Amino acid sequence: MTRTRKSVLLTALLVVSAVTAGVTGGAVTGAETAYQAQDDGEEFSAVDSGETFWQGQFLQFSANQTNSGEVWAVRRVQNGEVGSLETEVLLDGSGSAIFSTSNLDGQFVVVNEDDEPVVLQNGSVQGTGSVGEASFEIANQTLNASFADRTVLNDDSTDALTDLRLQSNRAGYGFYLFSENLSNQQLADVFESVEVRDGRAVATREAGGNAFYEANFSGVEPGTYDVRVVTADGTAQDTASVTVSEPVDGTASLGNATYTEERGDVVRFNVTFDGTDSAIVQLGSRQVNYLSRFTVVDENGDGTATVEMNTFRAGISPDSPGISVVGEDSYTDFQLETNPIPGRLDAATYPIQLTVGASRTAVGSILLTERSTEGIQTWTAPDRTNVNTAAQIGEVAAQDSDIAFQDWAIVQVQASGLYGYVQNMSDLNNNQTGVSMTLTNTGGLNVPPTEVPLNRGRLVVDESGNQFFLVIDSDRLEEGAQYSANFTISSANPYVEEGNGTSLVSNFTVVNRSTSFDQPVQVPASSDATVSGTSTLAPGTELNIEAFNTGRNPFLKRQTATVSEEGTWEATFDFSDVPTNTSVTMTIDEPRARVTGVVGGEATGQAGGAADGEAGDQDTGAADETTTTAEETAAEETTTEMETETAAEETTTAEGAGGAETTEADGETTTEETATETEAAVADDTTTVAEAGTAPAPGFGVGAALVALAAVLLAGAAFVVRRR
Repeated sequence: MTRTRKSVLLTALLVVSAVTAGVTGGAVTGAETAYQAQDDGEEFSAVDSGETFWQGQFLQFSANQTNSGEVWAVRRVQNGEVGSLETEVLLDGSGSAIFSTSNLDGQFVVVNEDDEPVVLQNGSVQGTGSVGEASFEIANQTLNASFADRTVLNDDSTDALTDLRLQSNRAGYGFYLFSENLSNQQLADVFESVEVRDGRAVATREAGGNAFYEANFSGVEPGTYDVRVVTADGTAQDTASVTVSEPVDGTASLGNATYTEERGDVVRFNVTFDGTDSAIVQLGSRQVNYLSRFTVVDENGDGTATVEMNTFRAGISPDSPGISVVGEDSYTDFQLETNPIPGRLDAATYPIQLTVGASRTAVGSILLTERSTEGIQTWTAPDRTNVNTAAQIGEVAAQDSDIAFQDWAIVQVQASGLYGYVQNMSDLNNNQTGVSMTLTNTGGLNVPPTEVPLNRGRLVVDESGNQFFLVIDSDRLEEGAQYSANFTISSANPYVEEGNGTSLVSNFTVVNRSTSFDQPVQVPASSDATVSGTSTLAPGTELNIEAFNTGRNPFLKRQTATVSEEGTWEATFDFSDVPTNTSVTMTIDEPRARVTGVVGGEATGQAGGAADGEAGDQDTGAADETTTTAEETAAEETTTEMETETAAEETTTAEGAGGAETTEADGETTTEETATETEAAVADDTTTVAEAGTAPAPGFGVGAALVALAAVLLAGAAFVVRRR
C-alpha cells in the first residue's frame, strides 16, 4: 500500500546529497552539494516497511523530536544485508525528513546514526529491526500512452471522438498533460476527465493499470498533436500522437478481403481510390506485436496503387520498414508503432485497415503461413524459344534429364518463403540467409568434378508460383558431360529450425544433337503418307523435312514435324501424284539427316551420305529408260527381221529403289533362247543401276552410272553378232 500526504508546512525543502547532510532527493556531482526545491503543496508518501513505492516519489518518515539534527541514511539491501549508501538525510527539528527516489530502484532500508535498520509504519519509526522487517521496495513505473485512433475529424460527428489509452504496471496514480500545440485549457476542453489546476492540465481521476480517457477534438484546428503524459509523483512519462483532419470526401478500398502468403515472401495488395488520391494504411495490431502506419499516395492518378509488404524485412527496424509501392505511386509518413521484433514476422493473421480522413473505409487481413521446400527437377526447351519468364517457360518446356546440346537446360526449384530476399543470381549463395545453389560438372574417370559459374545462366523468379528457375543455354556447357544441380537451405535461414535444413539434387546430361528416320522408308502413294523418326532435341522443336526426286518423275515436297515428349516425330506428305515404286530422298536440315526410300512397293533404302540424294534421283522409270536405250543400240547393228523378232516380245525385270518391278511389251515372241539371253543380260545391268539409285556405296555418282550404261550397250551388240 502507498500512503500519500501533502506537505503544507514547508515552503521549500532542500534535497541534499549523500555527502552533505540535509533533506535529500536531488542530484549530486562528486563531493558538491545539490539542492532541489519542492514546492509547497507537492505530494509525498509516508514510508512503510514492506511496501512498494515508485521511482520519482518523495518519501517522508518521522522519528522522535529527540532525534532532530541527526543524520540518518537510506541504504541499499544487498544479499539480505545492509549495503551501499544511496543518500543521507538530515532530520529536522521535529525529527522528520523527506527524500527523493528519482534514481532509486530495488530494496532499501532507512538506518539511524548507528547504522541500524529502523522499522517504519505509516511513516513513523517503530524502532530498530532486521533488514527483512525494515526494508521497502522502490520500483520503476512503466507507462505507455496512445490514442485509439491515429486520425480524427474536427467536426461534430462521432469521428471526432477517440480515447487516450494508458498502460502501466502501477494502479492508482495521478498525471498531468502537456502539449506544445494545445494550451492547458484546450487540453481540459478536449479531455473529459481533465481540468486546469495551478496552471496545469491535471487528471481529475486516477489511472489504473489500463485506463481510458475520452477525448473530443471537435473544433480543434487540423494538424498533428503530441500529448505528453507525466505521472504526478514519479518519473514515468510517455507521448501519444493524434492527427486532426477536416472532413474529406472519398473512399479507399482493398482489392481482396484476405491475402495469403508464406513467411519470407512479399505480400501485395491493391488499394483503389474513389474521390481521393491518398489513404492511411494500418498493418498489424498490438496483439501481434507488429503495428505500422503509413500513407499511400496515387501519384499517377490511375485510381489504384499496389502496396508491397516484404515479410522478410517488415518489423525489424523503423528505418527499414519493408514497405514499398509499385511504379509511380508512393508512400509517406511511415511509423512503426510497436517495438522492433527480434527475428522475423511470425505466422499469424495481420489486420489491414484503410482510412480516408478520419473515416475507416476498408478492412482486410494478411494470413502469413509457414514456408516450405517442395522439390527440384530439370526441364528443357528448344534453343530458339524465349524462356525469359515463368509463363514462357511453362509454354515451351518439357521435363527431361537428357538435354540436347544448344537447347535450354532449365533447373526448377519449388520452394516458398524465399522471394523477400532472393531476386538476383547473387542471392542464391548467401551465408546469412542460409541459401545456396550450385551446378557441378560431375567429371568422369580421372576427371575431377568442376563447379559451373551460375552467371553462365540467368535466374527467373516466379513468386506467385513459389518457384524459381535456373536457365542455362547448354552450348555454354560441355557436350556429353553429366551435371548435378543442388539447392540447399540450411538452419542459418531464419525460417528453418536447427537440424531441419533441406538439400535437393537434380541430375542431367548434355547429349549429342541428332535426328533420324525410322527405316525402312516406305510410304504409300496417298495423300496422307506418314514419315516418322526420333530426335534428341527438346520436345516442341520443329523439324524441316524435305522429300524429293529429280529423275523421270521429279517432285519436291516440304513439311514440318514437331518433336514429341517421347522424342519421336512424324510428318504427313501427299504422295498421291507420285507413281508407285518411285524412289524418294528425304532430308532434315538441322540437325542434318538423310535417307532414301520408296513411294509404294518394298523399301530397300538406307541412310547415307551426300551420294544418297544423287543416287536417289534414279527411279523405276529410269530403269525402263535404260532398257529401251540398250535395245535401240542393238537394233542399229542387226537386220530388220531380227529387230522385229527382238521386239516381238520383251520382258524386263528391274529391281529399283522400290523393289522388283516387271514391265511386259505386247507382240510376238522370238525363240526361247533369244528371249532368255536378252532378258538375262538386260535385267542384270538394270538391277545394278536401280540399286545404285537406292543405296550406293559412298562416292557412286554419274560417272559410275555411265559405265553401267556402256556395259548394257556392249551386251546388246554381242547378242546381235551372235545372232548373225
